[in-house]
Amino acid sequence: MFNLSGAVSGTAFTMPPQPAPTSQIPGSVQSPTLAELALPFGKIGISSFGGGLSAWVYREMVDGRRWITEDEFLGAVTMSQILPGANIVNLALQIGFRLRGGIGSVVAVLSLLVPPMIVVILLGIALTSIGHIDWLHDFLEGLAATAIGLSASVGLRSARRSLRMGWWPSLLSLGVIIGVFGLQWPIVPVIFGLAVCGLFIARVKIRG
Repeated sequence: MFNLSGAVSGTAFTMPPQPAPTSQIPGSVQSPTLAELALPFGKIGISSFGGGLSAWVYREMVDGRRWITEDEFLGAVTMSQILPGANIVNLALQIGFRLRGGIGSVVAVLSLLVPPMIVVILLGIALTSIGHIDWLHDFLEGLAATAIGLSASVGLRSARRSLRMGWWPSLLSLGVIIGVFGLQWPIVPVIFGLAVCGLFIARVKIRG
């Protein structure tokens, strides 16, 4: 005979702790449905006039809905900049895959691209008749200026994360600036070469 707090044949026996439900784990967020995933990307695509899309994605995914962490977002931004193709499309692919798998990637990208494509077609038709208005050009230039500020905010977050990792990410970034803008070297060999250096340094730090 035994009881849960006693012993079985002289051997101590205790019940293993039961894992907490996902909804009770601090900081956990249930994966969104496909419709919930499509909504913020459609909103970003339509409302982000002038660019700065990465900052809009950060606001929606990290600050607003908290579907991903800041480190996950910045890691996705880094990968989207390294991979070929448009950065924002790569970012949507990664976040969609992270949240809902392959179908999530498809939904995220289509929601990001299709609504603004329709808006651009309609605006293109309208601008043929009102494109001569001066204040309209000033308005669009102002939107572009705000996009620069939004992009800079993402850059500052990336820089802050790099500083937490040590001095070497900043040196690699400086190497890109010197190689591409200072020495006018082709961007692909510069990025590839410094990426190899970064992998080597990270491997050494992990082993150390």
